[in-house]
Amino acid sequence: MSWLAIWLSAVIITGSQGCLKCSPEAIRILDEVKGPYLDSKLRGDPTLREKLQNLLQSNVEGLSQQPIGKSSYMGVIDEITLQELTGHFKRSMNRIMENQFDGGQLFNEITWSLQDLLVAFQKLLKAFQKVYCNNECGNMDYMFLNCFTCKTQIYSCSKNIYCGERKLKVEMDEDLILDCAMRWHRYNHGAKKYAFYRIVKGKEQEMTTTMDSFLVKKEANANDAGKYRCKLFSANGYLSSMLDFQVTVVSSVGKTTWFPRPQTTPEGPIALGISSRAPLPQPDWTVWIVIGSTGGLLFIIVAAFLCYYRHQNEKEEKEEESGEDEQEDEEESESSD
Repeated sequence: MSWLAIWLSAVIITGSQGCLKCSPEAIRILDEVKGPYLDSKLRGDPTLREKLQNLLQSNVEGLSQQPIGKSSYMGVIDEITLQELTGHFKRSMNRIMENQFDGGQLFNEITWSLQDLLVAFQKLLKAFQKVYCNNECGNMDYMFLNCFTCKTQIYSCSKNIYCGERKLKVEMDEDLILDCAMRWHRYNHGAKKYAFYRIVKGKEQEMTTTMDSFLVKKEANANDAGKYRCKLFSANGYLSSMLDFQVTVVSSVGKTTWFPRPQTTPEGPIALGISSRAPLPQPDWTVWIVIGSTGGLLFIIVAAFLCYYRHQNEKEEKEEESGEDEQEDEEESESSD
């Protein structure tokens, strides 16, 4: 049965309810505005009070009377969208009750709020409809609230169970990751279970079953090449989707493998060995560079000191020779006199 047929049947049997009528919080604040609030604000104007009461009731109920369309509205809503719609309605009504609106101004504010509520409803339901039946393959289950009966129901959107094949290349000694998740899986109702298989000679060999959508095989080698399969099962155990993987393991020539620090045991450190992919150890010249730099600096200091010492000696020798020459000159002067 199509969604349109479900909607038409609900309208004929139950009549219009309106998605917002399915929210107890929204009904509570609606009754508060229609009753105590309007009774106190419009005690002297019963005609306007009744008009606003009918306007509130008819607009809230009339939300479900929007045009049916797969991209806009299909007569159902999920809990999250209903909570957002309820929150919008509560904020609008609280704003009105917290302000001192009277008479015509109160009528205008309520009318504007109801028009804004309709715009919000259309916007939220349009976004919600994008979730509906957005699975490219497989069987997708939804838990929706019927806007006419206010009862939750499971709806299914069934397409081809087989979701194709993904080709993966993994380098030798790297981790092989089989990721089975598809975009629509997170919207699928109920607990999900993933089963992973290795396909050998056309037969499935189960590897593991888990709630996670991925499987990690550490340090892939040539034996890990081949075909794998992932199946998604719904909460009731039915197959929802199936995805294959064709894995190729390629060599990783020239790639360096870095090993962790060796562990220590009472007998001593554990030798990890050398990977065939790891390059030969390179000499570390850091110590020699430091020694050379330090020695060079010491050499410069010593050479500078020797140059200074030599310069001082030469200066003193010149001064001594100058003093002797002056003494000889004086002696010669005295003898001539």
